[in-house]
Amino acid sequence: MRYKIIDIYKKEEITFYIAKCLKKHSPQFIIVQSAQILCVNLDIIEVDHESLVATWATGEEIALKVLKHFDCYDKSYFIQ
Repeated sequence: MRYKIIDIYKKEEITFYIAKCLKKHSPQFIIVQSAQILCVNLDIIEVDHESLVATWATGEEIALKVLKHFDCYDKSYFIQ
């Protein structure tokens, strides 16, 4: 499934990215942690939920860790 990075937040010096699925699919949102810097509203990632392997939409592999899946996103939930 393809996801677009829609938001970034930091917690204890670690950067987390929130991504939204580009099609109607569950989970609609995921939280990821990546060694690369991802750009909000620009980067699109392809995520294989079974293996948790991710690539950029261009096919380049990235180090990505999917931490959480969810279907409803409330930004206030992520504010410290």
